Amino acid sequence: MRILLTVTRLFLGVFLLFNGINMWFPFLPVQMPGSQTALDLMHGLVASGLFSCVKVVEVAAGLMLIFNRFVPLALAAMLPLTVVIAWVDFVLIVSPNSIVFGALLVVPQALLMLFYLRYYLPMFVMRAEPAAPTGEAVAQAVAATP
Repeated sequence: MRILLTVTRLFLGVFLLFNGINMWFPFLPVQMPGSQTALDLMHGLVASGLFSCVKVVEVAAGLMLIFNRFVPLALAAMLPLTVVIAWVDFVLIVSPNSIVFGALLVVPQALLMLFYLRYYLPMFVMRAEPAAPTGEAVAQAVAATP
């Protein structure tokens, strides 16, 4: 199982890194969406500058996954982007290429998030009390990282 998770993490990291840097250094073919709604969304993201932010997050998350650093953070940062990309691919475009592309993003991300679930569970506290962290608490959290 460990090998499968390592291969999945590396695959997703390379997938995100290549898709992210493709904006600035085009080397992968980019197919314009056939759906007018998807095309309008894409134009809006580019015109607003948000598409650049998406690509920066993809590159950063890809590097974190490749180097096995802050993996739960990388997956959490990618989650909103993955939801939007999946919606565009599975609902708006619905072509064989978009289905494959969406699955290549959603499946590894879902698998990794499932296996890193223990890092997300503390966020599901129903009534959390805010408190500034103490130096000791920070030191314990840092020491607890593998």
